[in-house]
Order: sequence, then structure tokens, then C-alpha cells
Amino acid sequence: MVLNGIINQENGQIIRKILHDLQEPYKEVFMLRVMGEVSYRDIGQLFSKSESWARVTYYRAKKMIVEKMGGAGNDEM
Repeated sequence: MVLNGIINQENGQIIRKILHDLQEPYKEVFMLRVMGEVSYRDIGQLFSKSESWARVTYYRAKKMIVEKMGGAGNDEM
């Protein structure tokens, strides 16, 4: 549907803006996980941290993005 495409484009633009303003390491971890499809294990290694650290950091970044979008839960991220 055209309307769904427009809504997704608008959400994408909003998410990109929020992501741009996000602090490190949340921004980089989120981008590596979502856009680069990098495993939590590999993200942890990149930061010299644990896999659990990478997982928690990703979920915190996701929570920040959802909250800045107005709290509309988005399980697609």
C-alpha cells in the first residue's frame, strides 16, 4: 500500500534523526546491530566488552529511540 510506504518513510526519517542525536556508544551499537547485522558477540569484541554489555546497550538504545518517537512500541527494530 502506498500509505504504508509513506508512513514507513516518515518513521525512517524520524528514526534517523533520533539516531543521529543519540549518544555513543548507543548510536554505534544500534547501527551495527540493525544496519550491519553484527552479532552481539562481535559488537562486544569491537568495544572490548562482553556480549551481555552489547545486548544491554542495544536494548537501551532501542528504548531511547522508542521513547523519543512518543512511546509507540516498535518490535521491528
